[in-house]
Amino acid sequence: MEWLKRAKHSGLNPAYFDEKLTLFETHRTLLNSYFCNNVEGIELQDEVRFAKRNREHEKRMLDEVQVYQDVKVVEENRRIEGRAPKVRFLSFEEQQAWERQYPKPPVDVRKEPQHRKGEQG
Repeated sequence: MEWLKRAKHSGLNPAYFDEKLTLFETHRTLLNSYFCNNVEGIELQDEVRFAKRNREHEKRMLDEVQVYQDVKVVEENRRIEGRAPKVRFLSFEEQQAWERQYPKPPVDVRKEPQHRKGEQG
């Protein structure tokens, strides 16, 4: 549009041209605003939809092995950065020592006691 304004023989009154150019720019900005708002709304809907799908995928794919692998990576990064660990993995020997110190209770102890007929409890 500026090239028309600069043309020597356009025959357009500069004030008329400025008025029409301003009107054109007003309509252009309104249309762009409408378009951007429309796209933004669609993108927000997509964000919600894909976030939901991602949560479902994570629930399905996140098993305990993956959790431990992820924690191990985080802890390795902390070690490289020189920060203290938040989680410590036990070696096989440490795990055995821990299990000796805190043995699993027998199956009977974990269940609620069953009362025999006539007993009070």
